[in-house]
Amino acid sequence: MTRQGFMDRVLLSLTRLTAEERENVRQELEEHIEDRMEVMLEMGWKPELAEERCLEAMGDPVEIGREMAKQYRGRGWLWLGRAAVLLTVVLCIQALLGVGILFNAWDSLEARVNPQMGSRLDWTESSGQVDLRMPMGNDVLRVFRVSVGKREERRVAEIAMCAYDRWPFGIVAYDWQRYVEINPPDAEAPYRSSNGRGSCGAEYVQTYVELEPGARSLVMAYERFGESQRLEIPLPEGGEAP
Repeated sequence: MTRQGFMDRVLLSLTRLTAEERENVRQELEEHIEDRMEVMLEMGWKPELAEERCLEAMGDPVEIGREMAKQYRGRGWLWLGRAAVLLTVVLCIQALLGVGILFNAWDSLEARVNPQMGSRLDWTESSGQVDLRMPMGNDVLRVFRVSVGKREERRVAEIAMCAYDRWPFGIVAYDWQRYVEINPPDAEAPYRSSNGRGSCGAEYVQTYVELEPGARSLVMAYERFGESQRLEIPLPEGGEAP
């Protein structure tokens, strides 16, 4: 639905208001949409997608119009403006709670600021915290720990990473792991496995790649929908982060 169509459907229920009051309602809703879009645009969203998500979050335009008509019929613009703000907030909160987005937002925030995941190596040779991030469509893939050690009798690199949507209330693509490979530079890894945890807001994964003698780094590659990304991952030495 376009913004113009959204506005028209809201105003359709406000038949008892004057033309000036209806215009004030339109301007108030426009300001709410612009405020929310400004935040999303600063996070790198495309204008069209940002507007679409904002309109979805506001809720059903017909229901918004009906509630406004019930509460503000015969009252002045001051009360109409205040109630419009309150109604918009309530509808947004109901929509967010209805699909569990608030819980996803918390997981997404944790992944951005302080991701945590224990190691599953049988023996650790060296390990270090890193902060390497790679765009992945509408998501971001973050490598936050790199370790070297033994797993199932093989010398491997353990890559701890998490994926989250660029928008804090967004949902991570559930099958993103299918399009990510981590291999030694210019070589094919003979051993690779992964295990993880997460929710719709953030997904955590640990991947294991068998190391060749003298390896000092790995290469992460992502390819999907014509997008191609590469990220070099240095290996830690002597237990210190690279």
